[in-house]
Amino acid sequence: MLNGNIAKEIRKKEKYLRRQIEVLDSAAAVFADKGYHGASTGEIASKLGIAQSSLYYYFKSKDEALEMVCLHGTKGLFKRLTVIAEGSQTPTKKIREAIYNHIEPINTIPNYYKTFIRELRYLPKSRRYKLNQMISDYNTIFKKILSEGVANATFKEFLDCHLTMLQIISQCNSAAIWINTKAGYDLDIVSNSVADNFLSGVINRQD
Repeated sequence: MLNGNIAKEIRKKEKYLRRQIEVLDSAAAVFADKGYHGASTGEIASKLGIAQSSLYYYFKSKDEALEMVCLHGTKGLFKRLTVIAEGSQTPTKKIREAIYNHIEPINTIPNYYKTFIRELRYLPKSRRYKLNQMISDYNTIFKKILSEGVANATFKEFLDCHLTMLQIISQCNSAAIWINTKAGYDLDIVSNSVADNFLSGVINRQD
């Protein structure tokens, strides 16, 4: 059984983590709506109904807030893609799942996803190391799925796996423009369209 002091510290930490998520949710909403340059810590605080100075308990600057939001916006993407890549499905099915996985956050954490896609470029280089490493590792795994398809002759041998990986991810990153908007496209329609367009040009056989 935990003693009183330890239990108190655990509750304090849990309360801090819950509040931190609320703060990040607010920051993500403001960044998604106003963009990095148009957003201010004052607006983030106002959305929460707290004093601006209270934000510094959770992040020290707008740069740090953007970094935290971008990191949360990619949470789970790499792990899920790794599971897909290491699975027993065919390369064709893996590509479909990888595309869906990449776009899915527009439904689950839309403000974080939009901020990551649109505002990452404004993050200072000094704060981009962790994100750049994650993106590099993610791209490597995505490329591995394509290479597997070439190796077992599912995809045509001429396929430039690196360039194709960049093209597919670029298309996925643009999905926020169409999903859940007046255009009327949902996640399944867009992810299947991206996959169908790719597969129709490179597949050797159906599986």
